[in-house]
Amino acid sequence: MPNAFYIDSNNLNGNFFSLDEDESFHAFKVFRLNPGDSIFLLNGSGLAYEAVIEKYEDKIVFGRISRKVQSFGENDFTINIFPAILKRDRFEIILEKATEMGVTNIYPVLTERCVKRQINIQRCKKIIIASAKQCQRSFFPVIHKPKSLQSYFENPIKQSFAGVITSSQSISDFDLNKRFPVNIFIGPEGDFNFDEIQFLDSHGVQFFNLGKRKLRAETAIQACLGIFNELLR
Repeated sequence: MPNAFYIDSNNLNGNFFSLDEDESFHAFKVFRLNPGDSIFLLNGSGLAYEAVIEKYEDKIVFGRISRKVQSFGENDFTINIFPAILKRDRFEIILEKATEMGVTNIYPVLTERCVKRQINIQRCKKIIIASAKQCQRSFFPVIHKPKSLQSYFENPIKQSFAGVITSSQSISDFDLNKRFPVNIFIGPEGDFNFDEIQFLDSHGVQFFNLGKRKLRAETAIQACLGIFNELLR
């Protein structure tokens, strides 16, 4: 399958395109592509383009679009995740894997046991774009600014679930409706505290357990996304 590159809408002109300097560098210097080679262009908003490189001039790749593809690499259901903020390297694993697993929105959550309280949004976006190019999906997950757990429930969140160590339910016990978004909350390394669990319960969040072992938060995200994806297919 051809390599994929991010394309800004400003670099599209009818059936012609140009990559920005960074993407052009990756095309010619990293992947060593040449005129005549086929590539995919991803706009991050659900569109992909099959294209052919025509020339490399002044450090910029130019080419022609041969076909437009809507919702390339996308699911027919929506999953949003609400992960507690972790240390940078572990939170970045969540960003990468959530992108690969088809997540639509990433809502970072501030909980009492979070060891970090801030994230670098621009760095997060770069990681998401790199992961989307690797897995070749045309929609890039939206990373939102961190908010407290309680702030997210100013409006009701339907079909919401949370991983909790003490739960006796498994994800397969839930009756899922793919017509509505699935919203998944995952706590920090020390899990949600008692008050946070009570709060989630009072707002209709259903709890699940991923087994007898205590998982890292980034592992729990990958595990539950795999199960939810399989059940919603």
